[in-house]
Amino acid sequence: MKKGFKIIIPLLLLIIIFITFGIILGDTASAQDMIFEGISVNGVNVGGMTKEEAKNILEEKFNKNLKNKKIYISYENNNFTIDYKQLKAHYDVDKAVDTAFNYGKEGNMFEKTILRYKLKNNNYDIKMQFISDTSIVNKEIKKISQKINFDPVNASIKLTSSTFKVTPDKNGRKVNEKKLEELIISSINPNDSNENINVPVDIVEAKIKADMLNKIDTKISSFTTKFNLGDVNRSGNIKVAASFVDGTVVMPGEIYSMNKTLGPRLESKGYKEAPVIINGTHVPGLAGGICQVTTTVYNAALYANFPIVERRPHQLRVGYVPAGRDATISGDYIDMKFKNTNKYPIYIKANVSGGSITVTIYGAKENPGQTVEITSEVIEKTPADTEYINDPTLLAGQKVVEEKPIDGMKSITYRKVYQNGKLIKSEIISKDNYKAGKGKVRVGTKPVSNLPDDAAAEVNNSTP
Repeated sequence: MKKGFKIIIPLLLLIIIFITFGIILGDTASAQDMIFEGISVNGVNVGGMTKEEAKNILEEKFNKNLKNKKIYISYENNNFTIDYKQLKAHYDVDKAVDTAFNYGKEGNMFEKTILRYKLKNNNYDIKMQFISDTSIVNKEIKKISQKINFDPVNASIKLTSSTFKVTPDKNGRKVNEKKLEELIISSINPNDSNENINVPVDIVEAKIKADMLNKIDTKISSFTTKFNLGDVNRSGNIKVAASFVDGTVVMPGEIYSMNKTLGPRLESKGYKEAPVIINGTHVPGLAGGICQVTTTVYNAALYANFPIVERRPHQLRVGYVPAGRDATISGDYIDMKFKNTNKYPIYIKANVSGGSITVTIYGAKENPGQTVEITSEVIEKTPADTEYINDPTLLAGQKVVEEKPIDGMKSITYRKVYQNGKLIKSEIISKDNYKAGKGKVRVGTKPVSNLPDDAAAEVNNSTP
């Protein structure tokens, strides 16, 4: 073979290789606007397609039927649905196509060409992400709960004459919203079949049960205070307040609150103006007289041997109980509270008859043979500041009390508990300090000396 021919053949081969490689590189360059061959999405071949073509195929195959899919939710005769349109549940076709289109497009043309030929033997499959907007799930669950939930009904008790009548309790039900949310979210999937969910429901037991109220059959304690029927507004306020107290049930361990029991003292509830104590002075105020109801409940609680959680005395001594035995309330910041430390519920009966109010506490017969004694001791007394006014219009020596003199005093109140006559507990309930009030007495022109402190007895006791 001639020497020249030997040179030409390798040169021709080299030219052929360059031409072939050029064609291949050119083919890679022309494929830049399409997805490379050998690429698939969720097993669907999208190689050689434009982005738009790939999107159309994938939308048709994977998302078209999802739009009509539903989640069926039921409980007894209640049926609900959540459809995938609401959830915006779909495969993320756009992201998958973008990933497919960009795959192998980085680097120089030589690197891209090598990757293209590798794809022919080792296909690359892209997994589409299935996504949904679950922000509406909680809102739908609230709608479901409104249809299914109902509150339990507490047992109730009423004393008629000398017999207690107990109305049975009823359980309620409540959707377990957290569990239902988990079930709904976990059921959102791209499968062809619709999903069915049974609503998880919890039974809600009544707080007050009939078997507990049936234990109430014994009078634990009772206390009575008297008031002047002639003071119509004050008497009416006592009756209104007593109606809120009457029939109250206090469960074991529960704290009774006088403010909570009465609620706001409003004219719309029937309260009227009557004297109240403010800054040590009697002034007209709405619902004057409710402190006497409070005091009566307080003393009934003392005799029931319940611990007093909160109690405040009046600034001035009142006339319907001994010193140290009164309790006042005001607004929602001064309260009278006691705790039911018995094993069973108690029932409070408040009865207004004539010029007296009686509060009786009933419960189970837990402490037979137990008696309670309450005593108060006055340890210091401050005479009232009384103004005596000579009035020539009165008969000589005649007196008219315009404002009752009220002595100030300090007192200590004790509670002693006996079991079958034997002292088992003695405690100080309170140490109280009452201010001296101001009195005003008009007397006849003849001087009157040593006017007794009880000269005001003929005047109505208007202390709340």
